[in-house]
Amino acid sequence: MVSIRPFNEGDNQRMLEIERLCPQGDEKCAMGVEKKDIIARYKLYDNWDVLVSEVDGKIAGWTGLTVKATPDQKEKYAYITEVMVDPAFRRAGIATKLVKEAEKKAREMEANYAYCYIYDPNKASQSLFEKMGYSKVKGIKFPGISTYKKLEVPPEYSIKYVNTKKIDDVIGLINEYNSGFMHFMPFTDQTFEAHLRLIPSYGPENFRVVMDKNNKIAACAGLWDSSKLAQLYYAREPAAMKIMKSIYGILKYITKVPKLSAEGEHLKLLYIVDYAFDKAQPDAMLSLLKYLNNLSIHMKQDFLMAVTDPDDDLLTLMKKLQPQTETWNVFAKSFEGNLPAFNPFYVDIRDIIP
Repeated sequence: MVSIRPFNEGDNQRMLEIERLCPQGDEKCAMGVEKKDIIARYKLYDNWDVLVSEVDGKIAGWTGLTVKATPDQKEKYAYITEVMVDPAFRRAGIATKLVKEAEKKAREMEANYAYCYIYDPNKASQSLFEKMGYSKVKGIKFPGISTYKKLEVPPEYSIKYVNTKKIDDVIGLINEYNSGFMHFMPFTDQTFEAHLRLIPSYGPENFRVVMDKNNKIAACAGLWDSSKLAQLYYAREPAAMKIMKSIYGILKYITKVPKLSAEGEHLKLLYIVDYAFDKAQPDAMLSLLKYLNNLSIHMKQDFLMAVTDPDDDLLTLMKKLQPQTETWNVFAKSFEGNLPAFNPFYVDIRDIIP
């Protein structure tokens, strides 16, 4: 018999075991996740819920969600974080029951619609949500720069740590850059500092600003190590990557080559977050990207990643540094009325923790 109940702390170990059995993707390419605390990501939200499915008293799967509000507070929406089902219990309708229960909770919290992210190769999850009335509204890009060689940073820009006593200009630049992006909540001095300190392994000590020749902030970005919450790895490595490994295996005797992680090996990566720049000075942001590349090498990380809307100007700049790019699709469903336009779309960094 299938039952669904709220999460309790004693569920943690069993849920971690199930997650290891459920890499996100297909037989050709899949990402795995390793964690120590299954609900650590949820604690970053103001309100959240995790629902656990049991079959004859044994945990078979779970889902989680949080409900947020639009900047004008006129509308609420739900983010469904994940749907996990032990392979031994699949094809029994458990995933469908979990999503329906998550939607019920979202409606009770007055959400007008729900959305989720699905890794592009994860066709099974895409099929599940499509059958439940969700539609693909956006393809979010994850460009990753392989940080294997140092880049020259132009001398005309000065890059330094953010001064928290003079943070107004930073907040102004971030708010202006993201103005008009769906789901973006403009920062204030108080909310931005709280945001910096809320995310594990982030904080003002990991935030840089770029000053131009007029001593004005022209670009900014934070550097975040998400591995404290979750370790990513390729559970099934794409065929193209295996081919590139063979090529790099020869080239490495001639020149420096990018790192390509092996199956099961944790990806050592840093995320570029809360980025913004003066559109009239794109070279300022490019300089910061090169600086962060060099810092990543110093920190012995292999990749420098961002999460962007396909039309975000940052993606154009990152392409100059030849990144590898993954795609995660946004699926959404309206509970009443029409869905809003997910264009352009702001990605909450808390959402990208697997």
